[in-house]
Amino acid sequence: MKKKGNTVLNALGSLKLTVALILFIAVLCVVGSVFPQESSVTSSGHGDGFRIPFLLGPYDVFHSVWFLGAGLLLCINLALCMMRRLKPKKRSLLMLLLHSGVLLVIIGYAIGFMGLDGYAEIPEGESVSQVVLKDGSVYDPGFSIRCERFAVDFYGNGMPREYTSDLSFLINGQVADQARVRVNHPASFAGISFYQESFRDLLSAVLTVSDGKQPATFTVSEGDIIPLPSAGTRARVVKIWHDLMHAGPAVKLLIEEGHGGRFVYVFRDIDVIISKMPGLLEAMPAFDPSGFHPYTFSCSEVKHSFATGIGVKRDPGAPLAGIGGAIFFLGILLACFLPPSSGPGRERAPVQEAAHGPVRAAAKSKES
Repeated sequence: MKKKGNTVLNALGSLKLTVALILFIAVLCVVGSVFPQESSVTSSGHGDGFRIPFLLGPYDVFHSVWFLGAGLLLCINLALCMMRRLKPKKRSLLMLLLHSGVLLVIIGYAIGFMGLDGYAEIPEGESVSQVVLKDGSVYDPGFSIRCERFAVDFYGNGMPREYTSDLSFLINGQVADQARVRVNHPASFAGISFYQESFRDLLSAVLTVSDGKQPATFTVSEGDIIPLPSAGTRARVVKIWHDLMHAGPAVKLLIEEGHGGRFVYVFRDIDVIISKMPGLLEAMPAFDPSGFHPYTFSCSEVKHSFATGIGVKRDPGAPLAGIGGAIFFLGILLACFLPPSSGPGRERAPVQEAAHGPVRAAAKSKES
């Protein structure tokens, strides 16, 4: 039984296994770069079994059973290799240094799974107190994040050149800290890093709905629902345009009634449009703001603003992985500058030289 145990330990600590595991992890990294990774697939509303295909398949490689299992085996393999090389020799200590660096990097990566990786979309001038994690769950960091100001610069072709967010971190409604976040320039608060990841245009409209009796005014965004006095009838805001077909600001509504519905386009400058195009409402009934009796819709303003997309991350294993990387790099440098150790062949060289000395001397005397 002891011999069998030694055989298993020898196999786990072999160099062949090290090479095989490193190659296998490299192949998984290639797969992860080829297949679109869907670690952000939400699992809310589903059981744990919902994520099993992703843990076994190629679409979430870096959280898969294969990647984590190979990393665990590599840790065991490196630990056993280190135990075998605990000898007071330069080369043995050097190999121990290299193995330790790799082992710390892997452990740091594993600890990173206990960290935080989420996203928060914050409209300019507003605040959020929760972060949506990659698995679709919601995390409360214990403070609120407010976007005080968002700014974006564009190239001549309309592509964004740079965008920044001025953030405030609030605890119990009071500003605890402030920071400016730019692309590749994160900020930190309460041990959490905040990254500028994206932004989105936000359009809101001021709509007035009148049923001939009492008008009501609403400030709406896309997706909002306006309840109408008629039972079972409501207006859903489908789309808002700052300039639709060069005819000015407009809002597209879906009037839902029972099991059916119809679209109504509400232009801010409908009177100007009709004066330029008489007969338009007869040809295009969906453009008639009074086409859904008894309601008349009007748009007085379309407002434009931004929502900033902030990446929220905390990686407790990053310092350990950084230390491991530094140790491994130090080991590589030492391997380049340390003189090679003397082997058996090098020790025999002086003896061989001494043995052949008299022979060479005799040969030289004959030649002379």
